[in-house]
Amino acid sequence: MSTVFALFWLARSGKMISKHLRKRESFQLFPRPPFHFDATFHKPSHFPAPITAWEPGFYWMTLHLGPSICGLRIENAGSKRKPTLKVSVFSDHRILHSEVVALKTELTWRFDLDADLNDFEKAALIDARFRPVFRRWRGTRDSWHGTLYELLVISVLLQNATVRRSVQMLQALLDAFGKRVQFDSKDLCVMWEPAHMRGVSEGDLRALRLGYRARFLNRLSLDFANGTVDEIELRTMDLDRARKELTKLYGVGPETARILLYPACHQHERLRHVAPWQQKIYSRIFYEKPLVPVPKILSDLNKRYGTFAGLATHYVWEDLFWRHQHKSIPWLAKEIRL
Repeated sequence: MSTVFALFWLARSGKMISKHLRKRESFQLFPRPPFHFDATFHKPSHFPAPITAWEPGFYWMTLHLGPSICGLRIENAGSKRKPTLKVSVFSDHRILHSEVVALKTELTWRFDLDADLNDFEKAALIDARFRPVFRRWRGTRDSWHGTLYELLVISVLLQNATVRRSVQMLQALLDAFGKRVQFDSKDLCVMWEPAHMRGVSEGDLRALRLGYRARFLNRLSLDFANGTVDEIELRTMDLDRARKELTKLYGVGPETARILLYPACHQHERLRHVAPWQQKIYSRIFYEKPLVPVPKILSDLNKRYGTFAGLATHYVWEDLFWRHQHKSIPWLAKEIRL
């Protein structure tokens, strides 16, 4: 029995061991106002994964802290105008000061806590139709809780698959390569690191019913394990250089690189592409029609919002999914098929 099958069998048989994280340290973060806690940390449009958990005013997540794993509870301890986050860190060792500093830097980046939204708000609030949406979610960041590698793993699993199927594939991968941790009355998973995939073959991944995605995941993992792209350095690059760096990764073409520019570099630019599944939803949101040509969608949104088109559509998109979360929208349920 190969290593991957042994791990997979242990996970499915309920013998995958959970690590209990009991050591605790706390610190505060102060996002630039305005700041919308719940809409920044909870994205209803993201498919469910046992890596994070949310309830109003609280957010839990797991991540790698050097060679260790830790769990975080992030609490809304301020207001939209005077935001404060209380972060509790759970680990199996005493948290060092240097680790707290590293966590502050990483969380500030991942959730774009230092974002200056003034210019965006000036552009967005001109839009009379969606002004109520922008006001309702004022201070929201287009954030991502994980690493660039983790974002790409999710992107690969979403290719040519229903959301339900993507959820199943991620769970199979977490069962085989992830770890379970318990902290603050939560039982969550933590994703594997790229280097942990060095001894895993494409065949092993296909056995988890990933299909052709096994090849992409295998090669991407090796790229990250070998340092093909330095994510920390990427954050300091201008758009053109960052786009060029991202295309060094296996399976990442110009369009995928463009999609990654905001979560990877937090840099805004005009919309350049709308995928077929996005086209259907944009058509409903912005035109109340079943299908509008992509060139018209791009032209209209870029004209309306300029370089903030991506962030503006994020607000309107998430507003739709928040409403769907509270009361099912039949046409949207049919599209996402979760």
